[in-house]
Amino acid sequence: MRAEFVAFRRRTEGKLAGWAAGAVVVSLLLGVLAFLDMHSRQGQLDDAVERRAALTAAALDIYRRFADADASSLDAVLVNPERAAVLRQRHREAVFDATDALREAAARDPGGSSADRVKQLTDLVPEYVRLVETGWLNTLAGQPVGTSYLAQASFLVRDRILTTAQDLYREQTNMLAAAQRAAGHPAWPTFTAGVLAVVVLVAAQRFVTRRTRRRVNLGLAAATLLTLIAMAWPATVLVVVADQADDSATVRDDVVAPLAEARNLGRAADGDEARLLIFPRLGDINRLRTNLDSIEKHIDDARKHADQDGVRDEIDEAADALRSWREADKELLQDEQDEQDEPRPILTYREVAELITGIPENSTESYATQLDQHLTSAIDQYTDRAATDTASARETLAGLDAVLACLAVLAGGAAVAGLWPRIAEYYR
Repeated sequence: MRAEFVAFRRRTEGKLAGWAAGAVVVSLLLGVLAFLDMHSRQGQLDDAVERRAALTAAALDIYRRFADADASSLDAVLVNPERAAVLRQRHREAVFDATDALREAAARDPGGSSADRVKQLTDLVPEYVRLVETGWLNTLAGQPVGTSYLAQASFLVRDRILTTAQDLYREQTNMLAAAQRAAGHPAWPTFTAGVLAVVVLVAAQRFVTRRTRRRVNLGLAAATLLTLIAMAWPATVLVVVADQADDSATVRDDVVAPLAEARNLGRAADGDEARLLIFPRLGDINRLRTNLDSIEKHIDDARKHADQDGVRDEIDEAADALRSWREADKELLQDEQDEQDEPRPILTYREVAELITGIPENSTESYATQLDQHLTSAIDQYTDRAATDTASARETLAGLDAVLACLAVLAGGAAVAGLWPRIAEYYR
């Protein structure tokens, strides 16, 4: 049997059968690699659209809500009873929204990389709420210990909750960007398998030409064309996917990230003002001034890359709110060098409280809140754009894995169909 097989392989029909088998093998190899590669990219973008983007948004919301809760809890002890009730309600709503965002994050990544941080944050919420509510209760009763409880709550937020939320946001942002960009990388395994398939098909065509004197074998020609299509199609699609994914990642890096950082610093600065009166520490004024300077820098960085008129308007409005905020705090922020030229006026406790918590004329919100609202609107619009770009990249790849697998199978079938009549000629 072995001798007969060896003899068959040495004859022309045996060699033609070998070329047919080789064409089928390389075509199937191309189909399998293309299918697995495209399917993996689709999975990465599915994860980016359905999980990573949601986790990133949740992490960003967690930070903002807890920072807002911190500022509101402190402002509530500096204003009149009517506004205090509003601020206490705002604080509770912020904590509720932060808890809701934590549930969303836990549901999106149970047991995943973010699970530990989400659990840490969730475990800290009851203690934070207890400290704030106890602090308010004692403050309303005129007990000085109330400020001590509020101080502990503020330190808990700033030293642990906000730090952990920031780490969660950065982790998810990096993973989201990596998933987006990886989906558009060149498909080298598929390209290599395609080149190998073309080499085998061209070699088979040359063999047929030499042995049968037929210049073109239609089956092999069709198989070669189908293979070239299977190589060119994903290459073209991946250029589009890479552009869409890169645009999404760039929007998050160049616009959303600085705006989010500006918003975070804005809520921190709002809380810093209240801390100046409730439990002042050395360097509080410099810290507040530095935060406001950093907010301005982040807004300017984002404005350079903002290319949507509506969003640019929101960013400009945020910059205006920041300038008004700084102007309102001018006396509070005056440094020692300024005092040499113009002595700092001596302000009473109530005057400083009014300066910190006051609402400008013709407005219902403080400058800090206006800044937060405009930044949030810009962040939401650009986050939606980034999510749309990622979803578009996923739609571009939809079904491509199955199409490429079909092309490869058709290529193998065309090669066999082209060679089979030549093999059959030797058995007539």
